[in-house]
Amino acid sequence: MIEPPGEHRRRSGISPSPAYRQDPDAGPAPAGRRSPHGRARWPWVAAGLVVMILCLVGGCVAVVAGPANEVGEDADREVAVSYEVEGTAGEVSITYLGHDLGMARETTAGLPWRRDVLIDSFGTMVSLIAVNDADGGEVTCRIRIGGRLVSEQTSTGPHASAGCSGNAGGG
Repeated sequence: MIEPPGEHRRRSGISPSPAYRQDPDAGPAPAGRRSPHGRARWPWVAAGLVVMILCLVGGCVAVVAGPANEVGEDADREVAVSYEVEGTAGEVSITYLGHDLGMARETTAGLPWRRDVLIDSFGTMVSLIAVNDADGGEVTCRIRIGGRLVSEQTSTGPHASAGCSGNAGGG
């Protein structure tokens, strides 16, 4: 005959453990590490946590792996960037990003003006700013990447500035 848990202790004079008290006024039994069938729960909980962590790590690897492959393919590619400034102003001050991402500046450039630069394409921003002199006039800046117009802006007046920017990898 199978006895209920703690029954053999009652006959032997040993008081049952608090988790197996049968007193209805005692309230709910404290949460233990064993299921109602007497088996330990912690191995199942630990296994569930391990599976959940493995799924999260696997998902992160899958999300990062795709863009990482694209980065490798685009990182070595160079792109032809054309910086252009034109307008009616007498002289303009021009600032742009060069091949090594260093800023280049020409303080008294005549119009029309153009510079062609090869730059690494991955994640590289390109920028061009043209500022009129005190005499004013109209000034327009343009950035072309691979022959495609990426940015254009026109400004008018003394010391007016036209600023263009774009992403060399967005071609």
